[in-house]
Amino acid sequence: MPNEEQDAIAHLLKVEEEAAELIVQAQEESDKEIAAARAKADSEYNQKYESMASQMESDYKNKVAAIEENHKKQLEEYKAKVEQTPKDVDAFNKLLERIF
Repeated sequence: MPNEEQDAIAHLLKVEEEAAELIVQAQEESDKEIAAARAKADSEYNQKYESMASQMESDYKNKVAAIEENHKKQLEEYKAKVEQTPKDVDAFNKLLERIF
């Protein structure tokens, strides 16, 4: 009997050892899958981030260019309007005489 008990205990220990080994293998496989999924997710995130950043930068540059063009146009219109305004030199000279 003692031999049978030892054999049973040895068998159970062997089964437990195999189960522990299976758990370790499963954990290693799980870690690999998680790492691969994380790398893929990071890669997709970086691609989308770069794409969005590039698009936003392009939009910004286009808007700045449009604003600068509009500003330049308004400034030229203002200069033309000022240049077209008739000058009353006599009234200006009289104002200067009154001030000084």
